[in-house]
Amino acid sequence: MSTTDIRESINAALAHEARTNDFQQRLRQRLPALRSKLEFPKDGEEDALLAFVIDYVESVPGCLSLVTAVSKRLGFFDYAAPFLHMAEDYFLCPPGELPDVGGLEAVLDEAFLAHRLLEEVNDHHVRHVQRPLLPLDMTEANLIVHHLLGDEFATRLERLVQFAASNLLQSEHVWARVKSLPGTDVPIPPLVDSTTLTGSPQQIRLRLAS
Repeated sequence: MSTTDIRESINAALAHEARTNDFQQRLRQRLPALRSKLEFPKDGEEDALLAFVIDYVESVPGCLSLVTAVSKRLGFFDYAAPFLHMAEDYFLCPPGELPDVGGLEAVLDEAFLAHRLLEEVNDHHVRHVQRPLLPLDMTEANLIVHHLLGDEFATRLERLVQFAASNLLQSEHVWARVKSLPGTDVPIPPLVDSTTLTGSPQQIRLRLAS
């Protein structure tokens, strides 16, 4: 699987944002509602949130490449490949449920679908073999983006991912085979997580309920 087209789509969206600042203007409007859910740095809330979004989106190709490499090394690439292709399709052939907004807003929706799909795979394997299959943990970042997208829209995207993933997960009982693979008896620590996104250190965190 090649991530070149995904990177080109992301780069085009970032170039559009640099010209127009469309998405940053939308962020400015959403900030007041987000302050009760997210923790921001003391200065530069808007810039920090934009940097987080860019890091989140740009991390997708690297995550897909990492999953490809790890799954080939450990012998479960045939199982992982349909999920990788599905994540790729979210960028290259976006589902009709996504609004036709273009720019960084659009690739954020697509990145959320891709990251949540990989999270669904890990959640499924935690339930069956008590450890994640993939060396990723984007749970906090995905929750942050959920709040950013808005609960109603993000929940619709979550259901779309869960429905799409369930057919593959239920038809492929791979966890028994994965459990017996050499080197998988000890959980692999996540190589990519919510605090190791591709750019500047993450400054946006979930606000814990008091």
